[in-house]
Amino acid sequence: MPDRAKQLFRVDQIITKTVQLVEESFSEQHITVEFEARGEPQINGYPNEFSQALINILMNARDALQERGNGNGRIVVRSYSDNGRAVVTITDDAGGVDEEVMQKIFDAFFTTKPLGKGSGIGLFMSKNIIENNMGGSLTVRNTGMGAEFRIEV
Repeated sequence: MPDRAKQLFRVDQIITKTVQLVEESFSEQHITVEFEARGEPQINGYPNEFSQALINILMNARDALQERGNGNGRIVVRSYSDNGRAVVTITDDAGGVDEEVMQKIFDAFFTTKPLGKGSGIGLFMSKNIIENNMGGSLTVRNTGMGAEFRIEV
């Protein structure tokens, strides 16, 4: 693998491009993705990997919304700065993650999907990108409506 240099990038620009990649297919499945940016936080890291981590989280939210299957779903992505760090939250209204699942959600090859439907590496890969490659953190918690993934770099 060639040496890659970290570069300074604006979080809102990468999120906008990433959301555009999935927006059409999500809307065909009656899932809206909203993006709310506050300020212009920047990260010194790898924009393509950051985008890949976001895609994995968005796809996971989409799958959770489809599983719930009551029609329209909503995913909200927010970005802002907090104490000099860039923060991105991805929240869905799919009802949340079981406690038991939450303990293992970032483990390699852990999936709640039927055989052949999920490999269990998407969220593992996202955590690896954010934490190991970019020195940040990726966590998940339940809100009143669903799950919230939080990236801090």
